[in-house]
This record gives sequence, structure tokens and C-alpha cells, in this order.
Amino acid sequence: MKPAERRRAILDLLETHGEKSVEELARIFGVSQVTIRNDLADLEARGLVQRTYGGAVPVRKVLFNPSFEEKKRHRLDAKRAIALRALEEVREGDALILDAGSTTLILAGFLKGRFRKLFVLTNSIPVALELQGSGLEVLVLGGQMRHHSLALIGPATVRTLSWYRADKAFLGATGVDSKGFSTPNPLEAETKRAMVEAAGKAYVLADSTKLNQPTLARFASLEEAVLVTDAEAEPQVLRALEAAGARVWVADFPLTGAKKSRSVPAPRAGEGGKGHEEGD
Repeated sequence: MKPAERRRAILDLLETHGEKSVEELARIFGVSQVTIRNDLADLEARGLVQRTYGGAVPVRKVLFNPSFEEKKRHRLDAKRAIALRALEEVREGDALILDAGSTTLILAGFLKGRFRKLFVLTNSIPVALELQGSGLEVLVLGGQMRHHSLALIGPATVRTLSWYRADKAFLGATGVDSKGFSTPNPLEAETKRAMVEAAGKAYVLADSTKLNQPTLARFASLEEAVLVTDAEAEPQVLRALEAAGARVWVADFPLTGAKKSRSVPAPRAGEGGKGHEEGD
């Protein structure tokens, strides 16, 4: 793990748990206490944590994570295209799980006015507010709130999910690589894992900047969910993911009202890969 990635993960842990000792962090990340002290010194210099005797606590000003409003605006066209492709999988009467995230929030907005009968389980306060007044049934999963994303995660969320069975789950991911789908926060990974297990089908909505970007905690293998990404994904990256077992749908940017689907070009001689499966 690169130092910058480890420091982001440390920050996520501190944000979730409030305080961690140097000894605990060294054990979690499999590095020396000297390395952790250097990481904490760097984070403190950035104004992100405050060091304590033997550990650190977070400063509630997380510069590594853009505000939720900034995330919503980032690559908006790609996220809208991905959400529209995901929308095609929803059927009247479905029970859905909507994970926290900017793309799933856009999907929630598309559900309004298109369906009269859906049961939506979500761990996202913004998604719940988006569906307010839609006439759809919404169940907000309890749990510990992450302040920068307004997501509910942790044991209470996982326990609640175990009581339900949904038709489909739509999730976000920070990283996608040949090992699977991942996120920097272990508690968030446990929550996402419970969502995958609670659903008949799972779809990970991840724009092309997330591909080939593994993060700390894996929550599903490539075979366990359909990857829905955007048309700016590199064909060779998609072919490598498919060769590793991924089922990939590419959503074109909606230039007109027509729905389009793009195939990944066939591999050149000597290259592997199964070729892209078009969305149905």
C-alpha cells in the first residue's frame, strides 16, 4: 500500500472510531510504529488529525475527501449515464438496496415519477431525502453516520440488512481491480458486503476513474456483481477486468434521448479477454 493510500485509510479509521493508538494502527496496516508516527505527523501537518499521547484523533475537516456536494458535481455526465443504465434494470414492484454515494443518489432521483411501487432500503440520508414525497416506500437503515458522506455504516446497519431480502442492490465503490470491488473504510466494506449478500443481484456503479484503483478493504469479488461504468474507460482495462471474471456494462454519455450501448473493441492478436458484454 502506498503511503498516501495508507494515510487516507488511517484518516477514515479515525473518523469512524474517533481515536486509535499508534500500536493499533501499526497492527492493522502491517507496518512499523515508526511508519505510523510519520503518517500521523504528515496528517497533523495538513491539519487533518491531532496527535495525542500514543495515538491520534481526527480533526473534523477532512481535506482528503471532497464534500458531498463536490462529489455530486464531479464527472456528473458520467455518473448520470451510469445511473441511467442502472435504471434499466429496475422493475415495478422491486425491493431495492441503494448504497450511499453520488451516483446512487442520481439513480434515486431517476426513480421518482417513473415507478409507483418500489421498496427502497438505503443507508444514505441524502438518498432518503431525495425520495421524500415520491410515494415509494423507503426504509432507512440505522447505523453510525459518516459525517462527510452522511452514510450509515457499521454493525447496526449490517444487522438490519440481515433481516431483509432485496431483488437488486446498487452500490458504489472507491476502487475496482482484478481482485474485486473495494473501499478505504473497513466498516463501510462490511456494510457493502451485507448489501451484496442481502440482494438477489448486485450492481456496482463506478465511473472509469475508479478502475485499476484498489483500496484497503474488499467487499465483493468481480463475479459477485455487475460493474456499470462509463464510456471513458480504457478498453484494455475493461478487457483485463473481464479476463479476471468481471461482467462489465459500459454506459455511453446520453447525447440524445436515445439509449446507446458501446462494445469494447476486440483484443488485438496476442491480447486476452472475452470482449465486452453489451447491456441488455
